[in-house]
Amino acid sequence: MPLRNICMRATGKLFLILMFVTAVGACSESSPPLSKQEAALPAENRLAQLQKQADSGDADAQFNLGVMYRKGEGVPKDANKAVEWWQKAAAQGYAKAQYSLGWMYYNGVGVPKDTTKAVEWYQKAATQGNASAQINLGEIYLGKDNAKAVDWFQKAATQGDADAQYMLGTMYSSGLGVSKDAAKAIEWYLKAATQGNANAQYSLGLIYDNGEGVPKDAAKAVEWYQKAAAQGDASVYDSLPVEFRPTTRAQFNLGVMYRDGEGVPKDVAKAVEWFQKAAAQGHPKAQAVLGAAYYKGEGAPKDWVLAYAWFNLAAAQGKETAKLAKRLRDVLTLNSTQCAEAERLSSNWKLGQVLQREGESAADAGGAASGGGPLAKKGTGTAFVVSTEGYAVTNHHVVAGCKELRVQGRSDSIQLITRDAVSDLALLKMPGETRAVATLAPDPASLRQGQDIVVFGFPLDSVLSSGGNLTPGVVSAITGLGNNSNQIQITAPIQPGSSGSPVMDKKGHVVGVVSMKLSDSAMAKATGSLPQNVNFAISGQTLKAFLDANRVPYKTGGSFFAREKSLADLGDEARKWTTVVECWK
Repeated sequence: MPLRNICMRATGKLFLILMFVTAVGACSESSPPLSKQEAALPAENRLAQLQKQADSGDADAQFNLGVMYRKGEGVPKDANKAVEWWQKAAAQGYAKAQYSLGWMYYNGVGVPKDTTKAVEWYQKAATQGNASAQINLGEIYLGKDNAKAVDWFQKAATQGDADAQYMLGTMYSSGLGVSKDAAKAIEWYLKAATQGNANAQYSLGLIYDNGEGVPKDAAKAVEWYQKAAAQGDASVYDSLPVEFRPTTRAQFNLGVMYRDGEGVPKDVAKAVEWFQKAAAQGHPKAQAVLGAAYYKGEGAPKDWVLAYAWFNLAAAQGKETAKLAKRLRDVLTLNSTQCAEAERLSSNWKLGQVLQREGESAADAGGAASGGGPLAKKGTGTAFVVSTEGYAVTNHHVVAGCKELRVQGRSDSIQLITRDAVSDLALLKMPGETRAVATLAPDPASLRQGQDIVVFGFPLDSVLSSGGNLTPGVVSAITGLGNNSNQIQITAPIQPGSSGSPVMDKKGHVVGVVSMKLSDSAMAKATGSLPQNVNFAISGQTLKAFLDANRVPYKTGGSFFAREKSLADLGDEARKWTTVVECWK
């Protein structure tokens, strides 16, 4: 059966993607930092002081009070009051308030939707150099007056706005509003990509993959695809159709490259892992290719039930891929029981899920066969709770091969929801619900080399404290082994059992997940010297992408009143939402 026509890399038309891109809302802008004197005041006193300053006409205070009402921080959430305070600040020429009003009018939040008024306020802010207003104006003019759109994108891009840099790169790549110029497109894409813009990272991967304006370079294409794919499907891309999401498209393209051995050693098992990531997000081609992998037993066990179910999902999307997926599905010969299971799997599938056969255990998912006889505890790791529904995170390697997963001291099992071998993360469901949950860093990309961190976990659980261990350290590098952008390097000591431990900043926000340490024996053999505190954690960006991809709600920090905490306080808090995970085989 011809499969190549459903296995080609996702390319798409740049202009279509451009038209789908939307700007991030103004109301996520952070407020100016508090002074030491303000931070020392109780929350209610700070609010009273801010209210007093706003009433006296202080534009800064008026804007910040509007932010608090918009977010519901320290006051009831109230979009109308937010607009009221921003109007006061905007009337004084405060650019952030002008931009925020433009966003509210454009989206009809707290005021009737009015594009004319939105443009009016955006222009007031944009002429003062507000980059967010400039890029929003560019998007409004896009398709109506492309030259004006380029002008506004250029103004924001020169200020370092990554979204504007990406948009400008795409305008040059497509020849919209400017002469087509591949070199300039790459220049702007690079600026945006180095800031973590997934659209730009994917676009660079595509450029090197196809040799558009540069020599074809599969290895560089893989490098840029990996950076985009590692971001999962962040909520900023939720409004895009799945085939236009840069992260999902990069995941699919990586699967093709691993399958074909282009830019990387051929590895069909790893190809299937990337196809699973894209398929779980609803990517139709990935679902069809995954069905083919299960049909032929290439990179995955031969399983016609799973093949049928994935073909079914691809066929239901009404795309070009659907025609081939239907043909492939219809040649499978299943008995009535198998067919019923395949139909059940596809009909019950939810976004973010990788299909599993009925009765498949954690051991089956991890690739280990289970034997007979009573189960025994074979290892431990650490997990931390991220939502009040009881969802928790640990490492993939903690759960791989386990027949059952348990919380220490309890006989009931933990449910393994999904796992990701590439990112080394696993999602668990604890029995019952919990009120104590971890708080994730609001902007993990802002983590800096040399920043203080602490790790709380349960290393050497049978030997060390059963109440957990708190170990301080610093971020020694913002990339991991082999410049892996999915990882960070830390100096906090880790031991067996530390895997899955949260890495926190001084405010208690989770900025990473402990994953591994450099092998002393291997390094001694390779270099003749022992490594000192060379440990690695999964980055906060990768953690957020994993949770977003699986639609798990989580709490983020960044409160107006957030402050640094003592090590003792950090330990007391982390102890409430971390636990020992036991692997039973």
